[in-house]
Amino acid sequence: MTVFARRQKNMVKRAASIRIAAGGALFALAACATDPQTPPAAGPDAASAPSRPAIKASALMGARPQALSQLLGAPSLTRREGPGEFRRYAMAGCTLIVILYPDEKGDTRVVHLDAAAKNAGGAKPDVGECLAAG
Repeated sequence: MTVFARRQKNMVKRAASIRIAAGGALFALAACATDPQTPPAAGPDAASAPSRPAIKASALMGARPQALSQLLGAPSLTRREGPGEFRRYAMAGCTLIVILYPDEKGDTRVVHLDAAAKNAGGAKPDVGECLAAG
């Protein structure tokens, strides 16, 4: 097994463990942050209000940290673990989870994207849906 293959295998294991830990933490935080008495925005203005252009997951995969920050802004949470980095972005209707890890050249890039429901008990959105919602 090459060094790159071993690094990729370890990266996937770490990403999975980060994803599991983040999911539990997000669930706990979302349960505390929900306000069931706040009504959703309604009316024709709310539905037709322009939002920032949708970003595609393919544009984020492989992106460097600087490009990620330009596209998504500042993350709501950043956590470094060894050579990897976990970022969480609070989007309009979901939470976007981004994992960055050095490639074979040592350049840190996005290697994994995931989405989580913003509120406890909500359906888990697809990454594309999460990005489209902004």
